[in-house]
Amino acid sequence: MDKLDILQKHISLKVDIDSADLDRFVALTTPRTIEKGEFFIRSGQVARYQAFVLKGVLASYSIDTKGEKHVVQIAIEGHWISDLYSFLSKEPAVFTIEALEKSELLLMSNENHERACDEIPVFERFFRLLTQNALVHHQRRISHIYSESAEDRYLNLIKEKPEIAQSVPQHYLASFLGIKPQSLSRIRKKIAENAR
Repeated sequence: MDKLDILQKHISLKVDIDSADLDRFVALTTPRTIEKGEFFIRSGQVARYQAFVLKGVLASYSIDTKGEKHVVQIAIEGHWISDLYSFLSKEPAVFTIEALEKSELLLMSNENHERACDEIPVFERFFRLLTQNALVHHQRRISHIYSESAEDRYLNLIKEKPEIAQSVPQHYLASFLGIKPQSLSRIRKKIAENAR
């Protein structure tokens, strides 16, 4: 699939868009490739861009006083990622965003985000829906961490987003699920044994 087809498919899931508006939108983005282990945003920096993932995997996390990573978002092909608070407020980012593999992105600056919303009316609705969906997703994730077992959280993830479970290193996946890597290993082993 052509890279811009990935973007068009993603946008079309939320709003109707014609090719002229898509071209105007793409003109407001900048392509960027980042290598595995490279940082898209570091905590303390101002997030000047949000990124649409054309290919690859990125993880957003905070680091506690013990140096432990707490993953709050994993973005794969067809997802947006940024420290949204920092991007919108121009305050320093709380989260660090790192490429877990070589990734191809389309970057949109804060200024071009505003231009897209002002000049291409369908994108004001698109970004509003995107933000609403992100908020709902994060609230559901927090609810699941407190109300479901670790095994149920993992089973739900592989049911809803199997590509994440397959492409993300175990320690990042465990952190995203709110468990220790050893617990995730035990869960995977149990599921594999039950499948025999």
